[in-house]
Amino acid sequence: MDGPRPPRPDETDDLEDLAALCFGFPRPASRSRRRSAPRRSLGGRVIVADGRPIAHVHIVYNRLSIYGALVKIASFGGVCTHPDYRGRGLASQLLAHCLREVRDAGAALVLISGTRGLYRRTGAVPAGPVWHANVQAEALRRPRRSVSVRRAEHCDWPAIASLHHAEPVRFLRTGEFFSRLLPPDSHRNIWLAEMDGKPLAYLCLSHMWGIPNRDRVRALGEYAGARATVLAALPLLLRAAELGGIRLSVPQFDQELTYLLRAQGHQLRAGTMPDHTIRLVNLPGLMKALRPYLRAHLSASELRRLDCEQADDTFRFALSDHRAEMGVSEAGRLLFDGKRIPRISGDLHRALSLLTPIPIPLPGLNYV
Repeated sequence: MDGPRPPRPDETDDLEDLAALCFGFPRPASRSRRRSAPRRSLGGRVIVADGRPIAHVHIVYNRLSIYGALVKIASFGGVCTHPDYRGRGLASQLLAHCLREVRDAGAALVLISGTRGLYRRTGAVPAGPVWHANVQAEALRRPRRSVSVRRAEHCDWPAIASLHHAEPVRFLRTGEFFSRLLPPDSHRNIWLAEMDGKPLAYLCLSHMWGIPNRDRVRALGEYAGARATVLAALPLLLRAAELGGIRLSVPQFDQELTYLLRAQGHQLRAGTMPDHTIRLVNLPGLMKALRPYLRAHLSASELRRLDCEQADDTFRFALSDHRAEMGVSEAGRLLFDGKRIPRISGDLHRALSLLTPIPIPLPGLNYV
């Protein structure tokens, strides 16, 4: 076997075949397998056997903006192994290699598309607390003012980029990102909500894996802009997109939309970010990048005394005479789900209670 290594451009067709076999993606109706012709690689890392990729992890690097703090993050997706080669630990080997690689590349976190036990065994944990709600047209109030929705066109990308850039917790995206994305692809489409012709919000609808199209249910995978407009746009969006329902996942740090939904009588269920897990890979790097966020939550004295260290997958927190040591999963649950660790007490408990859970945005348009 060869790898883990980057895939070569002439292996793109084979990677598409592997994804189609493992995830049920459609294969192109016809194509040329000209091995000498360079093609765009699908990225990530592969293990190759018998001349073809038989295990794959797609890797994308991004930065998160968390209340002004910039954190480098790697996203893993498309994790798969050919059925003939399963049960040999190839996916675990590939993930371990990729985790080392992204840490060496300066990423502090890994966001993984999926919740398999494979990811949890590597130390990944649920990716942040959210509120879940299912909405149907009859449960939503009609907007009182002239709110309208329409499918976004390519010429709308500057307005959509502007709405996104005003979000306090978001992926750091360029205008080119939105320009390339519009018009939307078949899995995700963006709708623009306007009032008197002025764009005030956008909503991204995503297909839900495992839910038949005939059920006409979509997930609200991302939104930005005025929260009252987001809520007012939902009944219009259900009609315009001819949907039977929309499944909402609202990060719990978004207190405004949470309040508005509850004020309309919607039942919100506590949960975690759907179909994603998160893995801490560099605690000192994360805390250094989060310095602006830390300064907003801790006093100058607490910030000077807070110490965070890492040795392999052992994580240590200390403040004054209070210390705690834990593994990667426990540290992840503490930081991103706000789970209290019983043995943390005193000043350290107070400081970590103020800092956690660290807000993580919905993957939305950055879904890998």
